[in-house]
Amino acid sequence: MEGIRAFIAVPASDEVRHLVKEVVGSLRWVGADVKWVRPENVHITVKFLGDISRVDADKLGPVLSEALRDTCGFDVTVGKAGTFPGGRKAPRVVWLGLGEGFEALKEVARKVEDACAGLGFEREARPFKAHLTIGRVRRGSGKLGELAEAVNGIEFKPLKLGADRVNLTRSRLSPQGPTYTVLESIALKDAKGGWVNGSEKQG
Repeated sequence: MEGIRAFIAVPASDEVRHLVKEVVGSLRWVGADVKWVRPENVHITVKFLGDISRVDADKLGPVLSEALRDTCGFDVTVGKAGTFPGGRKAPRVVWLGLGEGFEALKEVARKVEDACAGLGFEREARPFKAHLTIGRVRRGSGKLGELAEAVNGIEFKPLKLGADRVNLTRSRLSPQGPTYTVLESIALKDAKGGWVNGSEKQG
């Protein structure tokens, strides 16, 4: 049976994707060997599933829809750039951090975790910590101190990312980078109790 590499995520808005493009552009000059995330692929991971069966993928859509049926959309503030690990140590990941709205995002993650656990998926042992990954440093890269310094020096006006849906997404890996396909898009309710947009299924 065909396996599917999948994750559950909140997609980034066009404004945030544009910000990512600008931030990455301002960091390329450093010359560190970084695999930058394409702006259209940027997202907030709610739960990484890894390799799952197509049968489980088909089950997840309705289960996630039910788990999130009473969840309203919300704004998350994208406020700063940083690295893992922080400081001037050799960075491995470049990210944009999240501020206001994180608690609402954390509640979505809790509901998703419970829904997945009900289907037999293993629970995440670590506390939920969300961010927007924009680059992964390749092993053996030089100029890491310069990269960390450049990231720490980035300033931009905080943006609000409108979290209006949660996507079950398939990831196909290739030497050119991953290609994402939305298998199920679960719309969150608006403040008036209706849905932001209708749920759509692809794949």
